[in-house]
Amino acid sequence: MNKKINNSFSKRASSYDSQSFVQDDVNNRLLNRLNFIKHHKKDILEIGSGTGCLSQNLIKSYPGINLISMDLSYEMSLIHKDKNLHAKCVTGKAEYPPFKNEVFDTILSSLTLHWCEIDDSIFKKYHRLLKPGGLFLFSVAGPDTFKEFRECPKEIYNKLRFNSFIDMHHYGDYLLNSNFKDPVVDNEQITLEFSTFDKLLKSLRLTGTNIISSNQNQTISKSEYKTIKSSLYNKKTNAYELTYEVIFGYALKHPKTPEKTSKL
Repeated sequence: MNKKINNSFSKRASSYDSQSFVQDDVNNRLLNRLNFIKHHKKDILEIGSGTGCLSQNLIKSYPGINLISMDLSYEMSLIHKDKNLHAKCVTGKAEYPPFKNEVFDTILSSLTLHWCEIDDSIFKKYHRLLKPGGLFLFSVAGPDTFKEFRECPKEIYNKLRFNSFIDMHHYGDYLLNSNFKDPVVDNEQITLEFSTFDKLLKSLRLTGTNIISSNQNQTISKSEYKTIKSSLYNKKTNAYELTYEVIFGYALKHPKTPEKTSKL
């Protein structure tokens, strides 16, 4: 799955910024949340940095930070480096961050982790990378993302190439199971309106977000295409709509690692 995700995003590296409406919105919301959380912000790791949009905003908001931007796609990182020659870009998988323990004050990830093989272990790795008192702040897509497509008949919906997104409560459990302190998880919905169906599809294609691991050999007929088109049209707004459920989560590492006690 990682290879397919990498290929999809790498192919869309040059077009990503022009269509990343939701991604930019979520980046801003994540940054606003970061501004309200009191903790050290000198050494920062961004996981899933893409073309560097959030990284650029972080540098503007917090001059002098030591920021490392990691992404699965080398092509995305090249676009990032074009924007900022001095950007510290690392190519790597979010599941296997290649860093020493307790080196970051903050770990950020925006709309990336839902593409990973997600479980407790990945959160435990991030916990180890953080310094005592460090912050882990992230956003991911939730199960109501692209819910408009569910209005299609089941036999058509089953042909569509979308990833499955897990519920917000699972992320809360992952944080708790990874020994994070006082985790907070909530969600918001963002609905985009497009004047034409083609513009909606273009937004999906050019950001590399239409991925799934099966059913890729099935084709959509012209009549099925029309059915999909009508399912996404909202007569009240006179627009084609696409909803993203965005889950936000954050938690702190305990300020001091409990000392081990030995029995006398």
